[in-house]
Amino acid sequence: MRHRMPHFIAGLVVALASLAPTPAPAQSAGAAPVPVQLAPLSEVLVDLEHRAPAEVLPLNDSLMAAEVNAVVRSVGADVGARVAAGELLVELDDRDYRLQLEAAEAALASAQARHAEAAAKLERARTLGASNYVSADELLTRETALAVGEAEIRSARAQVHIAQRNLDKCRVLAPFDGAVQERAAQVGAYVTVGSPLLRFVQSGQLELDAQVPEADAASLETASRLAFESRGQHWDVRLLRLSPVVDPGRRARRARFGFAGDVPEPGRSGELVWEVASGQLPASLLSRRGGALGVFLAREGRAEFVPVPGAEEGRPSPVDLPRDSQVVVQGQDRLQDGDPIASR
Repeated sequence: MRHRMPHFIAGLVVALASLAPTPAPAQSAGAAPVPVQLAPLSEVLVDLEHRAPAEVLPLNDSLMAAEVNAVVRSVGADVGARVAAGELLVELDDRDYRLQLEAAEAALASAQARHAEAAAKLERARTLGASNYVSADELLTRETALAVGEAEIRSARAQVHIAQRNLDKCRVLAPFDGAVQERAAQVGAYVTVGSPLLRFVQSGQLELDAQVPEADAASLETASRLAFESRGQHWDVRLLRLSPVVDPGRRARRARFGFAGDVPEPGRSGELVWEVASGQLPASLLSRRGGALGVFLAREGRAEFVPVPGAEEGRPSPVDLPRDSQVVVQGQDRLQDGDPIASR
């Protein structure tokens, strides 16, 4: 009995040992690396793109109106006509104004004649005054008459200029190169001062007008690229003026841009596009893990998930990471933090 006890105890220990669970090996020890594609962070960062509605406008869009009362004699340019600066747009009946000019010129001639008479009488009075044949009062009267004559000449000359100006206003000329957009003047119609005649739009000198959101307006001055896009075409532009006034309804500021080369036709609408060199991480590289948006980096053969503070779905996000960080640009959808990876 004594000899059997040690054998019994040894068998019991072996049996108990066989019932104990065997420790499982670490999962990562034998896991196959996930194939991924890597790129330096400096190569994947993009500029932030902004867009705003924009329209091509002429520098001048003028409503030509009558400056005198007269009957329309002829219209020199109809709707759609291209006209050079100085060419005739509308001609008014000028006969009344020619008569007024003739009357003003006659009044000027009369004033000049009276002035010459006053000058001669003053000269004679001064000669006689030296011999005391003319009193001092008489001499003063002659001097006053001459001064009045000079004033009458200035007044008559001004009336001539006014009459000439009114006569010139009977011919409405193009103030710049452009095209007739609308026509209100009708031959034979009587127009008064302020009556619309033509709408005349300047050609050649065009600007791009854009309504820029207030929050993005300041970035225009540091934009790395400015362009106007419309119907699949684009034109490079440059910032000319940015209004300091904010439209309370749109919460936007108006900006005007000039075209660097070829220009589109007036009235064309599209979008102003500008990029800000701010180093944004593309939205396609952002992944969500554990309720946070972030990016996967390669660290010593494993994937490391780095949250990006403030990141939003579908939008580029700024990142505060070394520019030489190796970013997973393909294969990140299959990754979890700490997974082994293999660059392909």
